[in-house]
Amino acid sequence: VALAHRQGDSPSPLASRSHRRASRRRVPPTRLLPSVRPIAERFLLKMAAAATTRMTWVPARLARPTAIRASRHRAAISSRRVRAQIVRASKNDEPDLDPEDPGFFGSDDWDGNEGPFIRPEGAPFFASYTDPTVWKLMQENLVAGEVEQILPAKAKLMAENDGWTLIDVRPYPDYCEAHAWGAKSAQLYVPMEVDSLAKGAKAVASVLLFPERLGKKYVNVECNEDFLDEMQEELEWGDKVILYCATGGVIGDPELNYADGQQSASLIAAHELAMRGWGTDNIKHMAGGLGMWDAIEGFELGAVED
Repeated sequence: VALAHRQGDSPSPLASRSHRRASRRRVPPTRLLPSVRPIAERFLLKMAAAATTRMTWVPARLARPTAIRASRHRAAISSRRVRAQIVRASKNDEPDLDPEDPGFFGSDDWDGNEGPFIRPEGAPFFASYTDPTVWKLMQENLVAGEVEQILPAKAKLMAENDGWTLIDVRPYPDYCEAHAWGAKSAQLYVPMEVDSLAKGAKAVASVLLFPERLGKKYVNVECNEDFLDEMQEELEWGDKVILYCATGGVIGDPELNYADGQQSASLIAAHELAMRGWGTDNIKHMAGGLGMWDAIEGFELGAVED
């Protein structure tokens, strides 16, 4: 799907970000995200263990020792099918109907999802992006597309020496507070604007469930319809990118039926770019996210002054 800026669109409220980025400052490496430190530490230990030993046991409900060859054959077929799907997605034209046209929803151009992101083929009709079935299909697509997961140490080297760009997909207020040094911002989710009763109820529910959000710059988020536009504000289409969020997430192992995977905003962003035809060879995912970059590796952070 070819997407570009529309002529005549009003400037994004985030367009002034480039002026504020000139006032970046460096912040201490241990300041951010203490809440994700245990998650990041567990993930690093898991990655280290996987590098030194082979897994010899899986839960009984997942173990299929006599069907590994057949399952790999099916996985190869699935991989070829998804690769073809990704290629088709990169060559498709925009829908014949404008999504804002009342006749769009329910037409052949509608995939059953009112949000801005592509859902995998075969996803339940009204399932959200975070639905377990949708997430598993995303995992299959990411594996089939051979999207590589790398740790922060490798991501830092690639960004400094090999022409890769770090992309922070968190909401912009979080990026302003602290981000991996040199990273650019393209929000997958943005702070929610309360412009309806439904959104107002959602905001109230968020505060009741998470009172600590009350003093922050936002209490909930919504999908960013301008995600691809923001990507192209920072880069040319198809440039080499390393995506990260707060926690990173894990794609998961196909032989374990992806049960060890963990969904995250950066993995949803990687899936979105892959299905839009960005080119999976030019998409990397930083496992461990900013939490591992900062709390475990102690790498340098940047910030944007208000």
